[in-house]
Amino acid sequence: MSRLFWKFFIFLFIAQLTTVIGVSVAIWSQHRQESLQSTGVEMSPPAQSLVEAATSTLQFGGIEGLKHLLSDWQKRPVPQLMVVDGRGQELLQRPYSQASFNSAQKLALSDTLQPYAKYIKLSDGQSFLLFVPDSGREHGFGHQPPRPQVSNVANMRPPPPEITKGSRMPPQRAKVRFPLIPILGGSLVSFIFAALLAWYFSKPINSLRAAFDQASKGKLDVRVAHKMGGRRDELSDLGHDFDAMAARLGSLLQGQTKLLHHVSHELRSPLARIQMALGLVRQNPIKIEVFLERIELEANRMDKLVGELLELSRLESGVVKIKKENLELNQLLTNIVEDAQFEAMAKQITLHLTLDENYTLKGQPDLLYRAIENVVRNAIKYGPNDSEITIVCNHQADNKYLHIRVTDQGTGVSEDELEDIFKPFVRGISGSQTTGHGVGLAITKQVVDVHGGWVFAKNLSPSGFCVEMVLPC
Repeated sequence: MSRLFWKFFIFLFIAQLTTVIGVSVAIWSQHRQESLQSTGVEMSPPAQSLVEAATSTLQFGGIEGLKHLLSDWQKRPVPQLMVVDGRGQELLQRPYSQASFNSAQKLALSDTLQPYAKYIKLSDGQSFLLFVPDSGREHGFGHQPPRPQVSNVANMRPPPPEITKGSRMPPQRAKVRFPLIPILGGSLVSFIFAALLAWYFSKPINSLRAAFDQASKGKLDVRVAHKMGGRRDELSDLGHDFDAMAARLGSLLQGQTKLLHHVSHELRSPLARIQMALGLVRQNPIKIEVFLERIELEANRMDKLVGELLELSRLESGVVKIKKENLELNQLLTNIVEDAQFEAMAKQITLHLTLDENYTLKGQPDLLYRAIENVVRNAIKYGPNDSEITIVCNHQADNKYLHIRVTDQGTGVSEDELEDIFKPFVRGISGSQTTGHGVGLAITKQVVDVHGGWVFAKNLSPSGFCVEMVLPC
């Protein structure tokens, strides 16, 4: 079991156990208090009404009036009220229990439960205790027929001669058992519930932990989403996010491996030609100028490749912080077309630049120049001889984005390669017969991305190829 499992388990178990014990103790205390309060004395609204009526009769009608009232109540199916004087004798000589008498004394001296038992002291000094015995503990009243009046003086313990509010009579307490079984049952249920809840949370976390451990060792094909079952919560989302992260890392590592392979291949070829040229110089020193030109050409190619790779790496890593400024896009495009005319004339390709108005945008001029130039030179490289290339710039309908389209009359690329041509060293089948490294369009994509735009390519019907760059104004 993990540490998180035990933390969840202990916390929830203590919380549940505390709740169970608290509720049990509260119920036990209430039951105990009720047991002490209800021993031998009736505590109900009818009993309270009888005590109040007898109190008023005794105070205003005297002892004789109360006797007539009690005699009348004996003939009715009502709880019977006991009136005990200071010598322990009941007013009508009826029997009563010591437990009822003791409980009545406690209630009469209590400030909170006085309505159920009262002490009344008359002007002549006589005092009486009025209470209704508990119907379940006493006999001789309620629905039973009245019994003969029996004196209970000899059997009952008399109260103290003078009863005051400060006196205390020890009540008889009923035996109350501590609720051990409810506490044990609640504790067991809390134990099971806490264990299940802790397991429910710790299982997916353990799966994620194991997956992260495998990923740290280079095993990026591990997946955990299927281990989450049918749950729909943050842990399940975390599992799906981990799978997406692992897939992305695997793709990046695979791309880096391919990139290293392509770089090694691209550098090996000019190095091999340089070594060959050096060997031929040693064999035929007379043609040293020719071979030095070849060595210089290959060295320039390597320098260009290394420069492009460094630029691409800086753009992909986010190290480049672009410095945007207001620039005239018309002048930038005009300069690009003028610089590309020399290569286009070699293949008798005509460049057409269409600008309907003066376009401006915010961006870094040198990076945008490089990005657009790569697309134009790419169109010249793969376009057929005696063809045309058009460069068109216009606004979107909402004037928030500028669209720059470079269209040639070439054969284009297969639909499967349209997205891949913006990846490093991917040149497509149609470009395999031309010189180059396949890094230019990758740099274009990175430049457009850092400017907040996007670039895409499409084949035209019936023939032709178009690369479109969308940049925010």
